Amino acid sequence: MTGSLHLNTSKAAILRCPALHRPPARCPVHQYRPIACAARLHLTSTGSSGSSSDGSDTSTTALRKGPGSLRKKDFRKFVHFFRQASPYIEGHRDKTFVIVIPGEVVIEDELLATVVEDIALLHSLGVRIVLIIGARQQIDELLEKQGEAPQYAAGYRVTDSVAMQTAVQAAGASRMAVEAQLSKGPSLQMIRRHARSSEQMHYGPALQTVTGNYVAGKRKGVIGGVDFGSTGTVRFVQADAIRKQLNGGHIVLLGNLAYSAAGEVLNCDCYSVATQAAIDLQADKLFCMTTPSLQPFDLPHWLPISDAEQLLQNLLKSKDKDAHAPIQQSGQLMRQTERALTDTGSGSIDFEKWYVSGLPLPLIAACAACQKGVKRAHLVDARMDGALLLELYSRDGVGTMLSADFYEGIRGAVPQDLASIQGLLLPLEERGVLAPRSDDQLLTDLRYFRVAERDAKVLGCAMVKPLGPGCDNELVSELAAFCVHPDYRGSGRGDSLLAYLEQEAKSQRVDRLVLLTTRTADWFEQRDFQHAGPAHASPLLPETRRQQVNQERNSQLYVKSLNEPPPFETFEEEDADASTPSLLKA
Repeated sequence: MTGSLHLNTSKAAILRCPALHRPPARCPVHQYRPIACAARLHLTSTGSSGSSSDGSDTSTTALRKGPGSLRKKDFRKFVHFFRQASPYIEGHRDKTFVIVIPGEVVIEDELLATVVEDIALLHSLGVRIVLIIGARQQIDELLEKQGEAPQYAAGYRVTDSVAMQTAVQAAGASRMAVEAQLSKGPSLQMIRRHARSSEQMHYGPALQTVTGNYVAGKRKGVIGGVDFGSTGTVRFVQADAIRKQLNGGHIVLLGNLAYSAAGEVLNCDCYSVATQAAIDLQADKLFCMTTPSLQPFDLPHWLPISDAEQLLQNLLKSKDKDAHAPIQQSGQLMRQTERALTDTGSGSIDFEKWYVSGLPLPLIAACAACQKGVKRAHLVDARMDGALLLELYSRDGVGTMLSADFYEGIRGAVPQDLASIQGLLLPLEERGVLAPRSDDQLLTDLRYFRVAERDAKVLGCAMVKPLGPGCDNELVSELAAFCVHPDYRGSGRGDSLLAYLEQEAKSQRVDRLVLLTTRTADWFEQRDFQHAGPAHASPLLPETRRQQVNQERNSQLYVKSLNEPPPFETFEEEDADASTPSLLKA
């Protein structure tokens, strides 16, 4: 972070943001290692184990072992994971991801090895990757070895001639460290098993990387009386040239250096480069690999942009200034900073303006990118072995995802929506798809309804009604009256509405959603609802609700666990022949 400001990271300070009241969907890191290892072993032929020596903890870099085969008792874990991951593999193919590896990760050899190994796997699965490699910590350490104190003003490095030479040196070393990891060849033992014996076994680097003068910048100049020297700001990246390299199957490496129209080399920040690259390339995702020093907050599993903006505003109000900054902000510079941060008339996050705030740069970069058209941004803990794989190829992921478009236009129903809801439900009731509801029933249940609207027109509706504890004491809610206007089906609004309802139910600590249906089972089965037999006879439905079921309709019960553990947690490590897990825990 910056040398001039630090944050009040107490729980009281950060919980002022409503988004942080949601329980985060996090699990101990070591629970994910077996499946991450299995994925690498079978998908890249260069597997390694990331479990620690005592099989427990995880807050530090994972201990790595050499290549090996998947143990027999882990076969079912791998198969379960592979089946779950298959739709995501196809969905991410040919997508463009910008991934930030900050200097704090690059400098840790073991940490870098696991992250780059997963990046290589993503590339082999068809993902187009642009890596942004940071070097801030390396620059600071090299300057200190030379007896020079790193200098910052308003969060930016003051780059004199010595600092510039050091920045070039650190950028080159960081890039070569990543290139070396990407050059690892496949396991010959596994290749020989699946190749003809007569084939020659000569291999070049596993992946081809390219770099160049793709980042255009300009001098930051003199601000508030402070001459920033060779510190630069990013103008743009050469998107067409980068796409050409991506089309050729290369991984593009960018760093903290930019090039000016005057032929100068400038020192920029890796998050500035990453944000601009993601925007100019119209990337599908921006990933920021983080550490506790870079992202110290326990954020929820999903963070809408509106909540993220509110969080930044609240953090800005609660931050404290550090009196030990190497260079203090001048009064003029401080006033410019405050004006920039309080000017929100544009309704969007300006990365360059917010950079000076001293707030977590990964969070600011994610917000800025999503505001400018990047579909998703993810904050992923680099210390978690296989975090990138699990974030992308498991249902709930393990990091924090920011997005601007998930739940746009979805809100709680109000009495004025009653006629629109009736208009959506009536055709389905007349066809027997939905059980009929009286006006009094709709009015009574209106508080449980959520509607999706656009331009003041209700396009869809659904309700989640609490049913209380089930037979296993898990909290159960019923999903009902789910409908999207026929003209808007297939546009993704049903998925957005369902995801919104699931997130809301999770925040209320609901364990299980249940659904009674006669004709729409296929749609919900594709979204992980599982058949549990006739509703009137299923013990998974609370008794009071089961007594209300019309047996003549023979509605079928479908259930979805909202708090289910990762799939590999359902298997006993000690028993390779354990029986198949139950329906709800598989």
